[in-house]
Amino acid sequence: MMRRASAATTLTAPGWCIVASAGVLFALGLLSIYVTDTAYYAGHDGPLNARKQGLILLLGIVLGAYILRAGYRRFAGGSYWFFALSIVLLIPPVLARFTGQSFGGLIPVLNGARRWIRLPLFQIQPSEVFKLALILALAWYLRYRSNTRTFAGVAAPLMLSAVPLGLILLEPDLGTALLIPPLVLVMLYLAGAKTSHLLGLIGLAVAAAPLAWSGLEDYQRRRVLAVVLQSATIREIALVDPEGYSFLGSRRDIAEWERAAGFQLVQSKNAIGSGGWTGFGWGQGPFVEYPLLPDRHNDFVFAVIAHQWGLVGGGLVLAAYAGILGAGTVIASATKEPFGRLVAAGIVTSIGLQVVVNIGMTVGLLPVTGMTLPLVSYGGCSLLMNVAALAVLISISQHRPFLLSRPPFGFAATARRLLRLELRDPEGSPAPAPREG
Repeated sequence: MMRRASAATTLTAPGWCIVASAGVLFALGLLSIYVTDTAYYAGHDGPLNARKQGLILLLGIVLGAYILRAGYRRFAGGSYWFFALSIVLLIPPVLARFTGQSFGGLIPVLNGARRWIRLPLFQIQPSEVFKLALILALAWYLRYRSNTRTFAGVAAPLMLSAVPLGLILLEPDLGTALLIPPLVLVMLYLAGAKTSHLLGLIGLAVAAAPLAWSGLEDYQRRRVLAVVLQSATIREIALVDPEGYSFLGSRRDIAEWERAAGFQLVQSKNAIGSGGWTGFGWGQGPFVEYPLLPDRHNDFVFAVIAHQWGLVGGGLVLAAYAGILGAGTVIASATKEPFGRLVAAGIVTSIGLQVVVNIGMTVGLLPVTGMTLPLVSYGGCSLLMNVAALAVLISISQHRPFLLSRPPFGFAATARRLLRLELRDPEGSPAPAPREG
């Protein structure tokens, strides 16, 4: 049980940092989407993607304002319902894949995958909805749990995410599927799970890697191998001894990797490298004026930014994300209410992982997975969910509740110590000791 100590009506310092950093990312994203879109649709219907992205951004701002006004705790009790809805949304794309039906165009096929549900204004990507729903549901489940110190206590949250994770893999959406396990592990760790248990789970995942590799689609395996084949030395050795390195593909696959599986990686690095320190300028440069880089408005928008504004522009993007993640970490650390703290940590982890994966694949360090760059890449559902997540994060910083029962992330001894030393009501009297059990 908890009671609000105060409700801030203005943004806190971390909140302002998040708003300013997000504003920089919105601006860079819209400018880059606009110029690539204008070049692509020249002589047709104009910058359609930029218009849609702008409309979704306005909708996201309205949604964020509502979340801030209502307060994040108003939605806490509906976390399980939101989670259930996200699972329901994951089912139609999987059914469409295995039945071969589009259900009247409701489930389109894009880039060989069925990950979207088409609506008039934009397309819903159920896996994007699921990421935020999972954070809220896990935080609600773990908020007062004391059995996370046992392996059985860790198993329930894993089961909570296992079924939807399987549905996401069946779409297939490898990028989101790879994001979920570390997100769950971080939230379990912050909820008090033993490090030895979590390391054991990581060990099981590593042991199951060969099985997971065999279950990947051919194009997914080629994308992973493309990262390895960037090394000229490895390619030369593989061509000399094709039988010994047959796992890298056929001789033809290796010889033509730059025009096949490695095409996006090579073009992305060329776009970034050609930008130099300050870039070609807004709307300038071959990778902006010509469609040389696939998905340049989406998965590879960071390469377009670095191409236009060079390392300065790329550094600005990284600085903006550092501002969001740093402020989010401050909020999570300062929040003593368990649900809010877990939600804040989950949002920071989710956004941080997306940034690492997207920029990692853009510079050739990670395979292409289809992961968008949060708040920057074109994609209505991704933008809407990330804006909502940031609004929740800011709302947590505005509400500093105090506890009348069990404190966050504690088992018995730690709980009593935290209550004695930290948690007091506004009049200064100690809060009651937690119930055992």
